[in-house]
Amino acid sequence: HRLPPPYNAMPKNVIVIGAGFGGLGCAKTFADAKDSSGVAVTVIDAKSWFTIGGTWQYAWAGRVDTSSTTWDLSKCGAQFPGVSMLLDTDVASLDLEGKKVVLGDGSALEYDHLVLSPGVVGDPSSVPGMDATLDMYSHDSIERQRADVQDIIANARAGETQTLLVAIGAVPYKCPVAPFEAAFIADDVLRRHGVRDKVDIVVTAPVAWPLPDPAKEVFARLFEEKNVRFLPEKTVVSIEGGVKAEFARGDAIAASKIWSVYPQRAPDFVKATGVCNPRGFVPVNIATNGVEGSDGVYCIGDCCGIAVGGKPHPKAGEFAWQMGEMVAHEIMRTESYEHSRLGACIAECGAGAGVLVAPDYTQCVKDPEGGKPSCAIQDRKTDGEAAKLDWVNKYIRNIFGEGGRRFEPAAAA
Repeated sequence: HRLPPPYNAMPKNVIVIGAGFGGLGCAKTFADAKDSSGVAVTVIDAKSWFTIGGTWQYAWAGRVDTSSTTWDLSKCGAQFPGVSMLLDTDVASLDLEGKKVVLGDGSALEYDHLVLSPGVVGDPSSVPGMDATLDMYSHDSIERQRADVQDIIANARAGETQTLLVAIGAVPYKCPVAPFEAAFIADDVLRRHGVRDKVDIVVTAPVAWPLPDPAKEVFARLFEEKNVRFLPEKTVVSIEGGVKAEFARGDAIAASKIWSVYPQRAPDFVKATGVCNPRGFVPVNIATNGVEGSDGVYCIGDCCGIAVGGKPHPKAGEFAWQMGEMVAHEIMRTESYEHSRLGACIAECGAGAGVLVAPDYTQCVKDPEGGKPSCAIQDRKTDGEAAKLDWVNKYIRNIFGEGGRRFEPAAAA
């Protein structure tokens, strides 16, 4: 077991960059610790709001306003006693050797420990023409997705055959189930509007299968039931006019609308430090999330790079929160801390149904050399959506307290 250090050995300044799942999970662990004396925690974020990507489809499907998918971070202070939050604050650069964070206004903050949780940016520059398509992982794309769905419905009602292409540009990408969930929700919306028979829904991926292998069987059945075509090993090399995807093997798909998963990488201020791997992520030690060769620096969530058994370790949402918890305990040297790396991700399928994908990497964290991941799959035919909403609201309570605004979408019409 780790032994707690004497008071004067405790790190003085902990800076957490990013107020998403990972950064808030880390900060909440410090705030809730019985003894975090001597630790000053500062969270920096370029935004002033929190969002959960799993709520966005309710907006583009017309069940909530887009504004309902964000929460004001200035209202979470009661849940984070002792934590300073610098919101609407840009990070310009990092001085890892000098242990300083340089802000957009030129001022610098010194740290003893730095926790990088800035998320990732979508970078379509490696795929000519992809920038003309919708970025599925941008909150700014919600209204465009809503308009795309309405255009498809209107054109289908006018008798025009439509194609919705969901194209995964590269792996790894955050929230691996999201492209499939988008296809299934689109299927449900189009059926409710009576035009599904006029629309071809296609999902492409550059790999054989981007989810844990145990999920293959249930998703294959859903593809067949919903008449969604999944085309594996399709690497997008260019997109023409925003509507024609061309692939590495010379074939192409002409679509009415393309929703892309842009290739993702660390933000520029992280990339400039030289700590990223060739794919643009920060490799870390799975047992600590420490950045090799950078004293006192950790990276958690989407920005970090972890491979287990040759496949990417999922890093979004619950996994990022758990990484944040682990790093906080690592910094505090919490005695007898037992880490869990069991995540729950529910891919909604429409009509209240969903698939629970629950990968467990706990043994991999405990034993990086020999530990193996496992994955449980549940086909929640009647309560998938309810389970998803419970999951969302659990984290809203964690961050904003019992008085936080619940996420309650209208019934599908």
